[in-house]
Amino acid sequence: MSILLIILGIGILSYTAFDVLVTTLTVGGGGPITSRISSGIWWLALQIHHRKSNHRLLSITGLVLLSGIALVWYLLTWVGWTLLFCAENSAVVNASSKIPADTWERIYYVGYTISTLGIGDFQAQGRIWEIATAISSASGFFLVTLSIAYLLPIVSAASEKRAFAIYIASLGGTADEILIRAWNGHDFGDLSSHLSSLTPTLTQQGEKHLAYPVLHYFHSVERARSLALSLVALDEALTLLQYGIPQKYQPEPAVLGSVRRASAAFLKTLKSAYLEPANYNPQLPSLELLRNKGIPTVSDEEFWENTKIITKRRRLLLALAENDGWTWDSICSSLTTNRASSLDDETMIDEVRLH
Repeated sequence: MSILLIILGIGILSYTAFDVLVTTLTVGGGGPITSRISSGIWWLALQIHHRKSNHRLLSITGLVLLSGIALVWYLLTWVGWTLLFCAENSAVVNASSKIPADTWERIYYVGYTISTLGIGDFQAQGRIWEIATAISSASGFFLVTLSIAYLLPIVSAASEKRAFAIYIASLGGTADEILIRAWNGHDFGDLSSHLSSLTPTLTQQGEKHLAYPVLHYFHSVERARSLALSLVALDEALTLLQYGIPQKYQPEPAVLGSVRRASAAFLKTLKSAYLEPANYNPQLPSLELLRNKGIPTVSDEEFWENTKIITKRRRLLLALAENDGWTWDSICSSLTTNRASSLDDETMIDEVRLH
């Protein structure tokens, strides 16, 4: 009996089981295997995208990751049990001739055992290996069950993610557009009611991204449906409201504060995607665009001074946009982007460009 194979097999099975349980049964993010594989594949897709812009590639990467995670779990479980059954020469024998199985036959035996097919042309020899066979079959059953229970809700969550992005984009494609469209000449009208509606949905999105980190890698080709861009636009609009607009024109503090905290809570989920703040400050939204529409603002100097305390927050926003395959120009100003123009009446349906 090979003790080394037993130790190695048990180690692989234990580490895989830990990753599966953490990923599927906890809400604190993915397990170590899932998280690193997801971030690694996404990083590779981004490198290809940066060499030659390919949003289509990014859009299918989430699907590849979704199926790949389950495949990796299954393959690691298969490898772990194969190592265990290879540790003893007589662990698996031919059902008719009782001749010990070779390595490939043991791989085949473990494969149909953990898939619960139970073909039966090979069998375990001895009580210890019979018990091991039963346990491996049960582990395969639970693996399939947990995988399905984990993967199916992600498809629904990805659809909700796009719908939420469109809701924000309907308010405005950039930070300045959100405020300009809400301004009625005296105040920001019903923007407070929209912010109140956004708060619980934004909180739910944050929790779903924390429970299902792979959601970070579901990319939308159309910019209006990109949650990353919509969240950046919303958070920058909140920055304009809180630090660039005189207090008497701002929405109710309870409304503005709650949605801003919900946005901050979402940004904290970026740790589950191994995202760190960018190493430089993104461009501040322009107050001049608001002034041109008759919206009262503070001075540029006061705005710059007030926003120094949110440098890390804005670097996280930049990291969020770049990690989704976009540049800051895609969101920073209505002068540089028409991100949500595809939603306007003036845009013909058959003229809408997806990228």
